[in-house]
Amino acid sequence: MAIIYSYPLDLNPTTADLLLGTSIASGKPTKTFSIASLVALVNAQPTTGTVTNVATTNSTFIDVQGGPITGAGTITASLSAGGTPSNTTFLRGDNTWASASSTGSAQISILDEGVEITSDVDSINFTGSGVTTTTAGNNVTINIPSAAGGVTSIIGGTAINVSSATGNITVTNTGVTQLIAGTNITLSGTTGAVTISATNNPGTVESVIPGAGLQLDSGSLISNPTIGIDKNGSNNYILVGSVAAVPTVNDFLAFNQISSSDIKTTTFATIPITALPLVSTYIDSGDAGAVKNTTDSYTSTAKIINVVTLTSAEYASITPDVNTLYILQTSGGTSVLLTLSTTNSIISPDGTGTGTGYVLSGNLTGSTFTGIQGEPYSFTTIVTPSAGYYFSVAPGGMVASGTVPATPTSIVQTLTGVVQVIPTPAVIATLLIVTNIQGPGSDGAGFTLGGSLTGAIQTGIAPLTVNAFATTCVANTGAGYSFTAGPTIVNASSIINGSQTVVTTITGTLSL
Repeated sequence: MAIIYSYPLDLNPTTADLLLGTSIASGKPTKTFSIASLVALVNAQPTTGTVTNVATTNSTFIDVQGGPITGAGTITASLSAGGTPSNTTFLRGDNTWASASSTGSAQISILDEGVEITSDVDSINFTGSGVTTTTAGNNVTINIPSAAGGVTSIIGGTAINVSSATGNITVTNTGVTQLIAGTNITLSGTTGAVTISATNNPGTVESVIPGAGLQLDSGSLISNPTIGIDKNGSNNYILVGSVAAVPTVNDFLAFNQISSSDIKTTTFATIPITALPLVSTYIDSGDAGAVKNTTDSYTSTAKIINVVTLTSAEYASITPDVNTLYILQTSGGTSVLLTLSTTNSIISPDGTGTGTGYVLSGNLTGSTFTGIQGEPYSFTTIVTPSAGYYFSVAPGGMVASGTVPATPTSIVQTLTGVVQVIPTPAVIATLLIVTNIQGPGSDGAGFTLGGSLTGAIQTGIAPLTVNAFATTCVANTGAGYSFTAGPTIVNASSIINGSQTVVTTITGTLSL
């Protein structure tokens, strides 16, 4: 058999070409096999792949060599960049190995405080006295010492803000940026040393305080006040003052109702007699035992005004009065003495029957009446409340009457009623603080009030001397404020007869 390597080498075989081999059939004869049959035989085996050809293609930056491979082979990949790679060259975006330079590379700009000096630097050279550079490997350190006595940092003070203490610093003003003159305010200028002057508006009312018998109907004491008559409470116009006059029956009468302390009205003609117990008692007492002659129209004789009963002997001893009717009896009856005994059950503020808050007059305990048996008799006691008192329950039992018995006896009378002190409404003085402070911080930021503040009260009975308020005012020195004038404090001081607002005024000038 010929030696295989003695035959010529074919570098481009096809699937139709034949290969020499030995069959495993009986006798193991020598046969030829086509390359296509061998490929088919391999593909027909289980667990074998289906790839028959591996092709290769180049990308933008990578070259791939060795394909196509239909059997076995080696694929080699390499960078396709032009130029020569080294430790001093870099792969540029155009797929070229080149040194770092302005040509074809990213440009580096140099700026001086934000202003561009060059957009494509080739080198940087540090010069100047005191500038030093050191290297450690590829790291360069540049030392630029501070100028002697120069600014090393900036720190913001009051109302001044800095973006940072060093480096590029932005300084801003967080305080006053501008002065603008308002109403009644004048400025000497807008820059430098500015003098602020304030002028009060002549004729402007700072506050309105209702006086005796008046009240605030709407608004406030310092803004759009409306003043009206006070009809309620301790400051109503009747309680705080009056003028005496003689009324007529049709005149209206304003009175303070005890139960409500409110003003009510009526006319003198409509006042019920039950509301005038003293008047009723006085009239009843005056009419006791009186004989009225209202129908005598004859002029030939004198009109009878009085009637007297007496014996003939008694009549003979007197000088008759033409206006008196004398009734003569042949003989007089037996005189009987009656004596009044009064039991006082009137309830007064300090107990029962003590007499505090009222006065008794008229017929009192021990009063007597002498009459003939069967004759009518009457004892009348007048009960009058003292000044500052009134009867909450009308007095009763003031009249004891009947007919004279046969024998002398004691007539028992029981007085009733409840007398009380007329209530004196409390007078309340309510404090209002009015400030007229000029300058910065006059809105309250530059000063602090202490002591008696708005809303504080002083109570008592009329007339009340207002003297309990003491207000303080100090500048807020911790915030930089001080008084250049004042403060002048005028504490509320007056005499009031009814509840009302009283005013403390504070004036002064602040500076910052």
